Amino acid sequence: MAHDPHHNPGDPPTLHDVDTVSSVVTVYAVVLALAVVNILLTFAALGPMALPVQLGIGAVQACLVAWYWMHMRRGDTAVTLSAFTTLFFMFIFFVLVLADVLTRWRAAI
Repeated sequence: MAHDPHHNPGDPPTLHDVDTVSSVVTVYAVVLALAVVNILLTFAALGPMALPVQLGIGAVQACLVAWYWMHMRRGDTAVTLSAFTTLFFMFIFFVLVLADVLTRWRAAI
């Protein structure tokens, strides 16, 4: 563990891990604005591009929530490793399900 010259051994570890109110409100406003944009995009005629655009907006929202509110930017190695491991296995599971769906024989109706 790195030596912090400003750390007092009597202080709880969360005392130095506090976000400013302005940063929390800004991230909240951005996530809320992206949600409104995502809802309004349902009325736009994007055609086949609607799903990738909305999934991209959802991915940005998820990254903002993880980075700021789940404190991934301050996480230690174990937290970061567990987050990336979870994403890796989710990717594998989605790819395997997609491969199964795409390779099934479909009978003509």
